[in-house]
Amino acid sequence: MKLSLTIGKREFALSLGGGGGNNARTKTLSPDLQAWTQGMDVPDNDQGATLVSPYMQSSWVYTAVCILAKNAANVPFRVSRVPGGRAARIRALRQSGDGRDKALCRRALGGGVLDSGPCVELFGHPHPTMPRELFWEMAVTWLALRGEFFILGLDDEDRPVDLAARRPGIERMITLPPELFWHVVTGYTLEAWRYTGSPLLTPLPSEMLLPSEVIHSRAPNPYLYWRGMSPLLVAMLPAAADYAASMFQKGLLMNNADTGIIATTDQNLTQEQREQFMAALRERKRKAGTPDRPLFLSSGVKIEKPKISNVDMQFLETRNLLRQEICAIFGVPQIMMGFVVTRSLGTGQGEEQERFGFIENTITPICHRLEAAVQPIVRAFGDDLVGWFDVESLPVMQEARRTRADAASRMFGMGVPFNEINKVYDLGFADLPWGNTGFLPETLQAAGCAAAPFEGPEDGDDPETAGSMGVFERGLRVME
Repeated sequence: MKLSLTIGKREFALSLGGGGGNNARTKTLSPDLQAWTQGMDVPDNDQGATLVSPYMQSSWVYTAVCILAKNAANVPFRVSRVPGGRAARIRALRQSGDGRDKALCRRALGGGVLDSGPCVELFGHPHPTMPRELFWEMAVTWLALRGEFFILGLDDEDRPVDLAARRPGIERMITLPPELFWHVVTGYTLEAWRYTGSPLLTPLPSEMLLPSEVIHSRAPNPYLYWRGMSPLLVAMLPAAADYAASMFQKGLLMNNADTGIIATTDQNLTQEQREQFMAALRERKRKAGTPDRPLFLSSGVKIEKPKISNVDMQFLETRNLLRQEICAIFGVPQIMMGFVVTRSLGTGQGEEQERFGFIENTITPICHRLEAAVQPIVRAFGDDLVGWFDVESLPVMQEARRTRADAASRMFGMGVPFNEINKVYDLGFADLPWGNTGFLPETLQAAGCAAAPFEGPEDGDDPETAGSMGVFERGLRVME
């Protein structure tokens, strides 16, 4: 096919595949223009559905990342003052898994929470263009999509501040896209970060930054030491397959849920007849939601309906498996996306247990990573300040604590010492002086024996064990 235009004595031609005359300037059309000249709806480039930006094109990737970002941003971030030079120890114990250390951290941090001050105001309003919720959401979003995030401490004129200085004057802070940072390595040492900004895309201009001016937190990457590895790289395969399935379903719906027809004939069709048949078939599927138009074919053409294969019958189930795989990679349970997961009896967990597991196993590690990242900014306002996420204040964690308290009360009724219960169930209470002694109910007695009357503690009884435990021992002496 050839399109030509004559201007003066010179002819300009556009050809799909060949050249023009000697005086014609012929150019090849792009795939989009070729599709337009042939009357096709999409370019026929044999590429199919191509996943370019998973966060914009894959609904499951977008949902999983948004759930991570919003849940982490909803955890209150608090700043506490820990006097007596214990701030460094508390920061180290925040990563400890010992229940006793967790209780110690909660008592030390909970008693010195600051309600006002420069540091509290900074984390309440990080930047004029980035409020508190957006600041944490962007940090978690970059961590999920790129495996790393960057935070800059700025002065009141948006100039980077050296965090290694004695008294850095931090007035603002902001998180920026990781793809705009390039690591500059000399030999085996990270010398600087090259930041490439743009007036229409970023709030800061391009400049070279010292490592002490940049807060860089990255996920483990076994292939490149200086940068993080994104879980999205692993999720690209199921996300691309799910995107192709979505596009197939979209095309099916736009074609009035018609899987197509096959036209066969024993005769050789001319090019004109072939184009007429193609135009008739395209016109039949042109608009979605309208009845199919009658189709008249000649020259002995027969119409056959393709049969549905087993792969097509498992289409929805395949999409469910792809969704499960993406959720497992990002650590988001499907129930957080609004899906009800059916399980066999005796093997499943309830909704509250899954939400608690999501907060405990996914959101809490993310919060610890964010805490460690912003500690240089917090310490810039005082060495005795500690920034921490109050995960225990979330409703699901409060409900889990009440459940642990109910189980602890039953264990206490069995004679387990209170301090041991406090450690095992992580109740958060302080160790009590009498907490290492076990107590039993005073109504407990041996089967077939009458209970001895209680006349109060005898001389020589330990005051700490003069309660139910003393009654139990005297009952045994009476029965003997």
